[in-house]
Amino acid sequence: MEIYNPQPQKEKIEKFTISIKEAAQMLGISYNVILTLVHRKDFPKILARQRRILIPKEAFIKWVNEQACQNK
Repeated sequence: MEIYNPQPQKEKIEKFTISIKEAAQMLGISYNVILTLVHRKDFPKILARQRRILIPKEAFIKWVNEQACQNK
């Protein structure tokens, strides 16, 4: 006997980028502070269209770890 499921299973798609808001939440800092960081030359980012900034997740994590090591 087959059980009917009205909501099909959605495959979880892993995102390769995060938003500025998500990056701020990950670091536990304010949106304005992350905006200051985003405008640094060494901060990993992708400029999409004219005003959209995406942050590559893996590069962001690597950058955060590098910054933490420099401050020791």
